[in-house]
Parts: sequence; C-alpha cells; structure tokens
Amino acid sequence: MQYINGSIGCVLLIFGLVHIPHPMPLIWLPYLCGAALAFITVKPQISIGFARILAIATAVAMFFFFAGFFVVAPKLSENWYALHEGWLAVARLVAGFMMLPILSEYSCRLKAECAQTLAERRTFFTAPDTAPNHSPNP
Repeated sequence: MQYINGSIGCVLLIFGLVHIPHPMPLIWLPYLCGAALAFITVKPQISIGFARILAIATAVAMFFFFAGFFVVAPKLSENWYALHEGWLAVARLVAGFMMLPILSEYSCRLKAECAQTLAERRTFFTAPDTAPNHSPNP
C-alpha cells in the first residue's frame, strides 16, 4: 500500500505543478496538500491523534475535489476536452478518487488490528515465536 500511496502522491504533485500557471491563484495548493497527505502515509509510525487529524484533513480534501468537480462539470461545453476547464474538472475528479486510498490508510491506522499488522511488518526477517518440537520417535 505504501507504493500505491507514494504513486498517488507523485501524481497529485504533478497535478499541482501543472496547475501553477492557471489564471486562478492558488488553485494548485489543494493538489499539493493532497500530495503531502499521501506522502505522510508512507511513514510507518504516526501517532493516533495525528492520524485522526490527517484523516479529517484527507476527507475535507476529498470532498473539496469532488465539490470542485460538480461545480465545474455543469458549465462544460460539448467540446470540454479541448478546453482548459474540462481538464480542470477531470483533474479534480481524479484527485477526489485518489484521496480514497489515502483516507482508507488513515482510517486503518486508527484501528487496533491495523496497528498490530503494521507493527509486525516493521521487522525485515521474522521467525515464529515457538518452534515446533521435531523430536525423533523411536
């Protein structure tokens, strides 16, 4: 999941960089915030309180992207794919769907069984706690 979230962060970073020359100021900022939220999930240990705040921020970003899409979509003309506003709508829709795995990761970290799984994954080599008894039977 870390590779997926890292890839999502890279795509959102590219979306942010592509939107820097857009005529509306700071339209690139939500994409960079989404990229930061995605890159934070790559870190294996974050506190429960911080994960809760990041989950709320991710949900807000996701709803921002979806709301932005639904504001722009009714205004699109029949040749939307040739206009900049059409690609802005597509970028917002894609970014909204990309926030779903990020939100899933944060909500998983808030659950006890996910925290236990992450703790078990931290070690590179593992061995069972108890070894089976293989004594020869005469």
